[in-house]
Amino acid sequence: MVGANDNEEFVQEFLVESTENLDQLDRDLIALEQAPGDEERLASIFRTVHTIKGNSGFFGFSKLGALTHSGEHLLGRLRDGKLLLDDRVTGSLYSMVDAVRAILRTIETTGSEGDHDFRDLAQRLTAVAAGDAVEPAAPAAAGIPAASPAEPVATQAPAPTVAAEPAVPSVPVASAPETVPAPGEASTVEKAAGSDRTLSESSIRVDVGLVGSILDLVGELVLARNQLRSIETADPAVLAAAHRINAVTNALQETAVKTRLQPIEHVFNKFPRTVRDLAVSCGKEVQLSIDGGDTELDRTLIESIRDPLTHLVRNAVDHGIEPPDERAIRGKPRVGRLALRAFNESGQVTIEVEDDGGGIAVSAVRDKAIAKGLVTAEKAASLSDERILQFIFEPGFSTAAKVTSVSGRGVGMDVVKTNIEAIGGTVDIHSRPGLGTTVRVRVPLTLAIMPALIVRSASERLAIPQAAVRELVPLRGDRGGPRGWPQIEGLDDAPVIRLRGRLLPVVFLDEFLGLRGRTACRDEGTVVIVRVDDHEFGIVIDNVRHGEPGGAGVGESASLSTVVVKPIGSLLSQVGLYAGATVLGDGGVVLILDLRGILRATELPAGREADGAAPTATASDADRYLVCRTRQGRRIALPLERITRLEHVTAADVQPLGDRQVVRRGEGFTSVVDADHLLGGEGGACAESVKLVVLGGPEGSIAVSVGQILDVLAAESPLQAVEATTGVAGLLALGGLATEVLDVSRGQPW
Repeated sequence: MVGANDNEEFVQEFLVESTENLDQLDRDLIALEQAPGDEERLASIFRTVHTIKGNSGFFGFSKLGALTHSGEHLLGRLRDGKLLLDDRVTGSLYSMVDAVRAILRTIETTGSEGDHDFRDLAQRLTAVAAGDAVEPAAPAAAGIPAASPAEPVATQAPAPTVAAEPAVPSVPVASAPETVPAPGEASTVEKAAGSDRTLSESSIRVDVGLVGSILDLVGELVLARNQLRSIETADPAVLAAAHRINAVTNALQETAVKTRLQPIEHVFNKFPRTVRDLAVSCGKEVQLSIDGGDTELDRTLIESIRDPLTHLVRNAVDHGIEPPDERAIRGKPRVGRLALRAFNESGQVTIEVEDDGGGIAVSAVRDKAIAKGLVTAEKAASLSDERILQFIFEPGFSTAAKVTSVSGRGVGMDVVKTNIEAIGGTVDIHSRPGLGTTVRVRVPLTLAIMPALIVRSASERLAIPQAAVRELVPLRGDRGGPRGWPQIEGLDDAPVIRLRGRLLPVVFLDEFLGLRGRTACRDEGTVVIVRVDDHEFGIVIDNVRHGEPGGAGVGESASLSTVVVKPIGSLLSQVGLYAGATVLGDGGVVLILDLRGILRATELPAGREADGAAPTATASDADRYLVCRTRQGRRIALPLERITRLEHVTAADVQPLGDRQVVRRGEGFTSVVDADHLLGGEGGACAESVKLVVLGGPEGSIAVSVGQILDVLAAESPLQAVEATTGVAGLLALGGLATEVLDVSRGQPW
């Protein structure tokens, strides 16, 4: 006999293998509930329990062996057709799995099975096994609670300590594992031995800390490789050696990263049991579908997303999916649908949790946000539905009518967002009233090593994560450059770049980071177009660093570097603009930009979807509008296809000319009309600066003076005609709000 403490290595191997077997048991039991006649699945469950029982006896864990023996006896009755699978049987088996998992945790932490005695559970398993297969389940023996279909299995606690031995036979400690061959099958022991030999020959278990150390050393090797390649030499032997070291380092880095990758099914496989137990406790019917479980992710990230995903799944069952009767009234299937999906996308892993429940009441979220002082009523009225939903991630925010044992205390979604963002990920939420909710989580493949674009702004070098970079756009400038190259347009407080018909907001990186003072009319440099979550914007830099060792080109002037991510100090991390730091081949330290932090800090327009998630997000310019606010506060829109420029001029530049106003543009003049005046008002108050939206047409240009540029949005409804209203062509839903579309036809009295 091998005692529990005689060989810690073997015991640890037993614990890992048994835990994996329990995870498989959860999945198999869920599948067996859906297909009770699946004999192969039942045989697999029997063999798994038998394996745990046999190994328990080998290591001298008598309580574990006695409990699994009772479960094996029940499964044998099922396999032999002496019992029918019902809620009472499955509830008892789930209780056994939970008890076995609890004993394993105690062994892992204390080295022994602990003081708890699961005699009551063992007796209940025996009593259930004695029931008649063709009659209703027999009542439980006196003093032994039976598993009820309405009772959540997860809440059944271990029985108190009892001095007496369990009233079921126990496997002798020194005996070999018992073999109970299934009809028509080979020996269980032979199958298990064959399986073990295959696993042992193809894989080994390595401590995660050791793998992490290897990856850290590879990171240092990458830095040394970059330094070696930065040395200028003409010696062919040195160049050949450097080239060889570079190739080997790249291969080693790729292999080392792969050793940390694990299928995300290690997280997903626990959710069928979780969903089942929650559905029972909430009185709901839920069908879970899982797709993309083979998508790989860094082991450390898998552990980091486990709790956030669990909370999202619990929320979907508790708050999202309606009770069966309510779903039937709404014309939905009584069984709710919950989907988990994972897939690779642009160098990241995207995980979606989608339900077909009642969705989120945006109005309730808006009212709660106003009540909590998170936003003013006036500001909330101008925010899109997607932006309103982001308040759900605020600390303590909850619209639940009542607090349940599952959720509703407002202490979860903010933690979900914080934990996901702590590993460089993002989380966003989309909801359709009455149809359901989708929460989308995006995380990097790994945090240790990543490709980045090294850029220069003023006197500083900075890194932009390559996964977010879409393209590089050179600015035209007044002193050269092809005519097709774009320029920065718009106003001081809302600069934009027109790219293939789209107007994208831009950030001047040097001004934003305080590297140098504000510069007017910037028309030189490069714009890095990036995407964060569902939003695209441009970052204006001076230039892209050339010739970084180990890089790969993006366009003709780009240089990607493989950088090793290092943590930054608390002072810098609190700024919220940097995701880490790295060391380049020349020894210089470069900060890695946190693009999400920049997006939040600059409050760039966030209403336009970049990936087509909105119904009309891929519409042509004929369906897009520039949304503005007049100086008197009216929300208006202008058709994007008519807009040629956005300009910022001084009041002195606007010249009166009879009963109208003009502004000089180049060698000619453009008529200027105040938006409020066009709508029949008195016009906005005189200001030192004037914001102009220049519209083009077959008969020339017209400039509309507005108070504020809000966003570029796709139409969400057909243009609705209104009663005769001066200057209004109709009403549109833009960003979830009714918006007046200005009549910019040439027939108007400008």
